[in-house]
Amino acid sequence: MSSQQALAAAAANPQLSVFTAAIHAAGLDKTLASRRMFTLIIPVNTAFASLSRTTLIRLHSAGALKKIVSYHAVDARIFPAQFARGASLRTVEGSALRVSRSGSTYKINGAMVLCGYIRTASGTLYVINKVLLPPGG
Repeated sequence: MSSQQALAAAAANPQLSVFTAAIHAAGLDKTLASRRMFTLIIPVNTAFASLSRTTLIRLHSAGALKKIVSYHAVDARIFPAQFARGASLRTVEGSALRVSRSGSTYKINGAMVLCGYIRTASGTLYVINKVLLPPGG
């Protein structure tokens, strides 16, 4: 994956298809593809099943979808050492995410990292078990 662009690498994994489709539906594919060295935090497809009906309905709004998708992107690479320090990172959406580590478990805003620090040509991918919702959203 290190030679692929981040979005192409994510799209190649069928377990990430719901979120990669959301990136395109929100019109953020070109915006994210133009960024260098960013981090994309991607919920697995099954994470969407735990969203409330209200949240799922909101995802049909272009504005809400764009806000939620951009909350899963950080304009820098996230390194494993940042988890140990409990770093707070600013998202493309504008709000902060908190990363943490306890033993061998890495978390982003409480969502468990299932697979992380996947390096691509344009950024880093972290796969998580929940959809992150921005504050107030």
